[in-house]
Amino acid sequence: MAAVIKAKWGTHPSFLNILSRKRTLFDTLAPLAPNNMAEGARVVPTKWINKGIEGSYWTVTGVSFTDGFRNGTATGIRTWKGKADKEAREIPDAIKLSWRLYTDPNEYAQLKKKL
Repeated sequence: MAAVIKAKWGTHPSFLNILSRKRTLFDTLAPLAPNNMAEGARVVPTKWINKGIEGSYWTVTGVSFTDGFRNGTATGIRTWKGKADKEAREIPDAIKLSWRLYTDPNEYAQLKKKL
């Protein structure tokens, strides 16, 4: 398969850059914005996932986009190792870190049992 890709697109195909590109918080939330689903979404920096920190994520309470959904400000409630903060605050490192939507492993296991 790699030989076919190399023959057709060369040694460094540009479409692979999309897969390895860092997704900012706003890149992650932008597809949810048209349906007003960004608020209430649970997001997690991939740094936390890579370190094995479980039960930790941000629940987005507000988001405002600028620069065509590429920048902005986001507020949320941090849940750290299962304990939620009492008040919402600005989500730090929204541009600096790579983010993804959070999936609770327990919910996934329950869904798997039902299927």
